[in-house]
Amino acid sequence: VPPVFDLDPRVRKESEDAIRSLFAVCADELKRGKLSREELASVSELEIGRAMVNVLESSGCSQDLEAAVLRVVDQIYGRHIIDDKRRIERRNVSGIVLRNLASGSERKLDVSELESTIDLRTELGSSIRSAVLEEDAIRRRWIKPVTALLTANLGADLVYDRAETAHRVEAAAKAVAPRFQKFKRGQVLIRRGDTVTPQVAAVLRELRAQRLEAASYASTAGTLLMVLLIVLGWSQVIQRLGLAGDWKVRFSTILMLTIVFTGVERLGVFVAEAAALNSQSPLVGSAQVLFWGLPHAAGPAAALMLLGLPTAILFSVSQALLVTMMLGGDLATAAFVLATGLAAVLLTERYRERAMLTRAGLGVGALGALLVGILQLYRGLPDAPVEVAVGSLAALVAGPLAMGIATFFLPVFEGLFGVTTDLRLLELSNQNLPLLKRLSLEAPGTYQHSLAVGNLAEAGAAAVGASGLLLRVCSYYHDVGKLAMPGYFVENQRGPNPHDQLKPSMSATIIKNHIREGLKLAREAKLPLPIRQAIATHHGTKLIRYFYARAKEEAREGEEVRESDYRYPGPKPFTKELGILLLADAVEAASRTLENPGPNKIRAMIERIVEDAREDGQLEDTELTFKELEQVSSAFLLMLSNMFHSRIDYPGFDFNRRRENRDSGAHRLGTKNAPSAG
Repeated sequence: VPPVFDLDPRVRKESEDAIRSLFAVCADELKRGKLSREELASVSELEIGRAMVNVLESSGCSQDLEAAVLRVVDQIYGRHIIDDKRRIERRNVSGIVLRNLASGSERKLDVSELESTIDLRTELGSSIRSAVLEEDAIRRRWIKPVTALLTANLGADLVYDRAETAHRVEAAAKAVAPRFQKFKRGQVLIRRGDTVTPQVAAVLRELRAQRLEAASYASTAGTLLMVLLIVLGWSQVIQRLGLAGDWKVRFSTILMLTIVFTGVERLGVFVAEAAALNSQSPLVGSAQVLFWGLPHAAGPAAALMLLGLPTAILFSVSQALLVTMMLGGDLATAAFVLATGLAAVLLTERYRERAMLTRAGLGVGALGALLVGILQLYRGLPDAPVEVAVGSLAALVAGPLAMGIATFFLPVFEGLFGVTTDLRLLELSNQNLPLLKRLSLEAPGTYQHSLAVGNLAEAGAAAVGASGLLLRVCSYYHDVGKLAMPGYFVENQRGPNPHDQLKPSMSATIIKNHIREGLKLAREAKLPLPIRQAIATHHGTKLIRYFYARAKEEAREGEEVRESDYRYPGPKPFTKELGILLLADAVEAASRTLENPGPNKIRAMIERIVEDAREDGQLEDTELTFKELEQVSSAFLLMLSNMFHSRIDYPGFDFNRRRENRDSGAHRLGTKNAPSAG
């Protein structure tokens, strides 16, 4: 029975009227001055891009362009538009019934005569191109904006009438007399060695389908209840164990992971059962052979990349329980799902590039293939070598497939929950990315400072078990706001210090402004939340001491200098990583001021900075303990001692001697009357 679609002529008329209105408003706006995209969109009720506004402006809202666009609209609606032609094609029908409710008439249309809103994206381009070739006044560079305009605004004029279609299907079914075939309980349908006739095969398929349908509802209900119990258990585990990060975000992520990857497994079960039911190959004798090829490792791998090792291990255990229930499996099934899941977690624990995920997938597949043979022996099925071989091959393919599925879903989870994976951080650490490249060229001193802070912060993170990769990448971007006025920061100065000519209050404003500018650049570059948080908190609410002291010195008698005007806007660091970054930034900047830096000087400098930050309350929200602060300080000391290591003199050279004719009267630039690199 072909599906029934009702013609809605208003859709075509509204599209044509909207385009005419657009060009009419455009002409009026041009007479008054510059075109406004918002005005054009509100009056015409069309989605209009900036590029299309430029086309209208450059064409002077040409009537020739308007006529060409209307011809394209007429051409498209002449073939009629539905939402998705593929739905009809999947129903194995050759066409549709088009009803015109206004006239009461109906006619049949072949599927090939129809257009869909999805296919129009390709068809519109050729239609517009044809129109452009007929109009010399319409330029080729307008094709893309006009295509975008029509793609966004042309809707379907044929609406699927679900009720009428269902009524006709029901009527057609009633018109067909049912055929019944009775079988007695215990009746033998086929014996081993008998030829399977088409009639017997049809009966077997029907019996299996009925059993699967009956079992499907109970299985689905049980799976959903188990998902609910596991999710409730997860909420308690996350809160009680105090796993890092916002527990609500982690809980939401785990909930979505459970739903998505249970759905993936369920889809795999459906495909395996359908393949086994319809396959005539002896290699696929049962769905169990194909169950080994389900992507069991996808969920645990995604959990690791999103939430870390402890959560991923717990997720692997809960998934093994769920999948075993869903498959109606035994201990061997549970062992296989758990082993491949844990293998995925352990093999991807320290991934640093996508190629490592490929290798991990191959490793998981190899383990799965080995386990199939072992578990089949456990089940007492050593006499089915073909089944074992096919199952092992399916498991081998499932490893890379699972990693591919996990990688596919990662951007979705990152976007939904603001979780930043190590893969994303590795991509952001590329020094050739536009923002870091700008920093290296426009503010080279700040760039070198950021690299050094990254080394210190990563060493401090390793000492207390924090995320070293996150801290390194945050360090690269923490001072990008200095790109707005790089010459006002001492590490970039190669001439007179501009702060010498400014009031302390103005200088403090410029220094504080690099936080706001950094956040602006980070949003424009779509940097993830943890990096934006690092930019906002890497100074906390610390006092800009140099300019505060200078302001008090220069203040007239009775003039008040408020300390709050000379503090960074904050907020204060609120995680261990952010606290370490604040300390690393200050320690690296201060280390540049040391003369003849030795271990004792460096240690004293680090202790003073850490103590000052602690007493000023900058670390009170970071959960860094006194012991951890000592460990971080020791890591800083080791790193700086290595950075400032001594070298033996080169024979015949005295690099410390100054040539008087070069340096006489020279001014040591940027070392006084300016803020530090931090």
